[in-house]
Amino acid sequence: MSPESTVYKGKTGQWAFVLHRITGFLVLMFILLHIVDVSMLNFPRIYNEIHALYGNVLMRLFEVGLLFGLVYHALNGLRVIMIDFFPGSIKNEKSVFYGIFSLTILLTIVGGVIILRPFFTGSVH
Repeated sequence: MSPESTVYKGKTGQWAFVLHRITGFLVLMFILLHIVDVSMLNFPRIYNEIHALYGNVLMRLFEVGLLFGLVYHALNGLRVIMIDFFPGSIKNEKSVFYGIFSLTILLTIVGGVIILRPFFTGSVH
């Protein structure tokens, strides 16, 4: 194997891999934060303050980012399963990646509108 063959070339499979690792890590961080959040149930004042913070527009934007991470990680995981268990099922991996990424963007936009709706309608508490 020549040294040039190990150089990162930025093809779609490599970007899918990098995004999958990043979104997986971010989802893990959210789960840990959620565990801490739920553990505050024994302290109602703190729990309510934390949830009041979650209603902030900046936190809602982070939720949209989390939605992107969750959707991409799930869809790309299905793509990886298809590649691993059914090697002949994907003829053009690049097209599948672009399809997954496009579907992720579409679902994130739809979910983002729902998450941010209170700020669009002026019904923020």
